[in-house]
This record gives sequence, C-alpha cells and structure tokens, in this order.
Amino acid sequence: MRSLLVAALSCSVLMPASTWAARPGPAASAPEGSLQQLLMTHALVLRGQIDGRDMQLSLQPKKNEDGVEGRYFFFGGSPDILVAGEVDGDDFIMEESVNGKDVSGQWEGHRQGQSITGTWSSADGAVTKPFALQLP
Repeated sequence: MRSLLVAALSCSVLMPASTWAARPGPAASAPEGSLQQLLMTHALVLRGQIDGRDMQLSLQPKKNEDGVEGRYFFFGGSPDILVAGEVDGDDFIMEESVNGKDVSGQWEGHRQGQSITGTWSSADGAVTKPFALQLP
C-alpha cells in the first residue's frame, strides 16, 4: 500500500483540485449504486468531521489504475493532506501523507446510506479518531 500511496501522491501534488472533473471510468466489478461505483466514476467533494473537527475531502478516481486519490483539509486553517486508497463495494481504506512522502495516517470506512463513517488512525496506530463524511 505504501508504494501505492507514494505513486498516487506524486500525481496528486501536480493536479490542483480545481482541475478535477467528473469523468466516466470502468467500475464494472462494482455493485450498482455502491460507494465503489460512485467513487470510481466521479470526482467528489465530501464534507464531514474527524473527531468533531470540520473538514473537506476531495476524491477522484486514479488515472490508469484502480483506486482513488485526493486531499483534505480542516476548516479554520490547515495544509492540504494527501490521500490515496482503494474502494471495495461500500468499504474503503486510504493512507494519508502530510509531507507527500511518508504515511502519516490511515482511514478505514464504510458507507451507510448517504454517509461514510469509520476510523482515522495515526501511522503507528496509537491514535484513533472517528470520522463521518456526507455524500453529495
């Protein structure tokens, strides 16, 4: 997964969020209406919270490979934090990087209706925080 993140992060850094556009892509193995189908065929901006702290997450399908990539930030001031990961049905797992090189955390989540809920963990697993995101 670490090499997946490094490759995705190098691409993500070069593409500003304003250039992301919804584009069709193969999601043939994804169940109809699943989180996987949604994330693998559209760029999305999700808002939610990590441990009660308001944030915004932008995700898009990776170019030329399976998975998603993007970035998030906390409202009130924070640098963009890069993310990359995989989606399977209504479950997803992503790694994040604050500096664009090293893994600084991990997300594990599950879609429930119009929400994605789960746990954010520090890279060493010592700190965990709940997160919730709203689908558009």
